[in-house]
Amino acid sequence: MTKLTDALEALSTHLTNNDLSAIQFHRGVEREALRVNAENGRISQHPHPEKLGAALTHDSVTTDYSEALMEFITGVHPSVEGVISELESIHHFTQYTLAKQNEYLWPGSMPCNLSDNSEVPIAYFGESNTGKLKRVYREGLSNRYGRIMQCIAGMHYNFSFDDAFWRYLADYKQADISQEGALKEFKSSQYFALIRNFRRSSWALSVLFGASPAVDTSFLDKKPDDLDELNEKTWTGKESTSLRMSDLGYQNKAQDGLYVCYNEVDTYIQTIKEALKTPYPAYQNIGTKVGGEYKQLSCNLLQIENEYYSDIRPKRVTMAGEHPSAALQKRGVEYIEVRIMDLDPESSIGMTQDTLYFLDTFLVYCALRGDEKLTGDECARLRTTQQLIAKHGQNLNYEFDFGHGPRTLHSQLSSLLDELLQVAEFLTRKTGNTHYTRAIEEQKAKLENPKLLPSAKLLTSIFQEGSYQAAMEKIGQSQQSIWLSNPPSADILSQFEEKATSSLLKQQEIEKSDQVDFDSFLSEYLKPQ
Repeated sequence: MTKLTDALEALSTHLTNNDLSAIQFHRGVEREALRVNAENGRISQHPHPEKLGAALTHDSVTTDYSEALMEFITGVHPSVEGVISELESIHHFTQYTLAKQNEYLWPGSMPCNLSDNSEVPIAYFGESNTGKLKRVYREGLSNRYGRIMQCIAGMHYNFSFDDAFWRYLADYKQADISQEGALKEFKSSQYFALIRNFRRSSWALSVLFGASPAVDTSFLDKKPDDLDELNEKTWTGKESTSLRMSDLGYQNKAQDGLYVCYNEVDTYIQTIKEALKTPYPAYQNIGTKVGGEYKQLSCNLLQIENEYYSDIRPKRVTMAGEHPSAALQKRGVEYIEVRIMDLDPESSIGMTQDTLYFLDTFLVYCALRGDEKLTGDECARLRTTQQLIAKHGQNLNYEFDFGHGPRTLHSQLSSLLDELLQVAEFLTRKTGNTHYTRAIEEQKAKLENPKLLPSAKLLTSIFQEGSYQAAMEKIGQSQQSIWLSNPPSADILSQFEEKATSSLLKQQEIEKSDQVDFDSFLSEYLKPQ
């Protein structure tokens, strides 16, 4: 009996009297998307629309790096359908608003054609100290990595288990959680085990859902050797699944020395804290405050903790002014954030319902698979394999090193999907929800027909339209026209107009409440916690 089968049987025994709370999941989504000009497909130069409220304080519509890089945030939902419904409402109102200023949402993860860094406006969050902090952090990202790199968009999936699941798992692992603080420590350690197992199998998400096999030629200074030139406008990776997750995407070479394999909660926190106070020569050359203007928050390896790049993060809701690592240390891991997912260009909200059901199943699998630690060699191999699959994952006959010698991607993926199907069938059997099994079967079909992979389908569109830019423009405009074919309901209009007004008032209140100048505020914020 495998560890997975054993864990599922124990969970089945635990689910007595129709109490399914142990398999009640809590999830939410963050979706990023560039605003582009409908006339020329260029990145918007307009400020964040006032109709969408204040990016600093709006709870569902904000901006990420750029003023033109929107971010949509759902609340926490007990069902996938709840997430999708809220995300659809956000998109409906946003597309309706953008159409009035002749803009629409770019559907791809890789950005549109950009002339240079100066074309990318940095997000503005008002004149409060908090708003200035966000702005200076982004100035630092600009000076460290360039603005074009910051225009990559993705989907983040926030996921947590109900406390009933942790009671089951503690019983299954014979862990004593009766003492004060024991449950917090157990949950954190097991979330870290989930993260380790996620890293062992996350390559599959790049294969099955990767949708960034091409880039506009403006994205890089010169064509990489492993990309092909479709024409003067587009470079493609004929076998690529996710250039966004490859070394051509949002990677931070300065962070290569950060050894974070998620074996221990305290070690992870300490590593991040050390990076926050470790000077980095290249960043020291930039300076912090030059000629009275801030160039970055600090000259250290990380300005703030969110600068650490990872395809998955342990998370905890923070209090005002609290650092994420301090929150983790005090109150433990609350949920995990999956950051590896490309946007699905075929979906007008960047993802599908079945994709979210797949992620639920995948994360349950990662939680039940075991809690073996990662060695340094395994960490290095996983990173190399992930990079190779991002560039060659469409070729299912390609051989990769999965830890036991070369094996074809088809064979390894088939074995993984069979295990995931065990989890999906269990969840369907217990809940009566057939979406779990359907989500896995949908991915198994891609094994037999790689042309169904999102990356392969997108390449076909790019070849048909003549360039990445043209393909994305066609898809983006078509998606907006569908949204506009039915105006938002009166309830949606009222809800988002009220949110916009409220967020603008909140920003004004924050600006009025500042008691110290920004220099003093920043000095206090950067103190170790």
